[in-house]
Amino acid sequence: PLADTSQMTLMSFGNAMPVHIDMLSLVGYESADRDMQPATTLNARKLAMQTGLHSLRQVTGTDFGYDPAMWREYLIEAGDEHGYTHPWAFSDVDAAVLAALDDPNVVAALDLMSLGDG
Repeated sequence: PLADTSQMTLMSFGNAMPVHIDMLSLVGYESADRDMQPATTLNARKLAMQTGLHSLRQVTGTDFGYDPAMWREYLIEAGDEHGYTHPWAFSDVDAAVLAALDDPNVVAALDLMSLGDG
């Protein structure tokens, strides 16, 4: 199946595909007044991550758990299939995902979620 072509305009990212929102959620972004922003508390970050993973599993039919780097690689390799590389918000979303992977707070929350301590 082709990617869901519905879009949402986010103040920080412009027109985004649903999979962009899912990936931002997986790295701890939460919905905030027509935008996605990094969650400010550990519980909010973990809830966002859980939501993002659930949605990514549903959309793709695959599972890389709480490993955003593997999800990113898979979605880029899948090309247009899931819409991650769609030009609308790809460069800004991908930059945010990569930056989150270097954030110790995000990494710690992902580790907790991976261990089932979420």
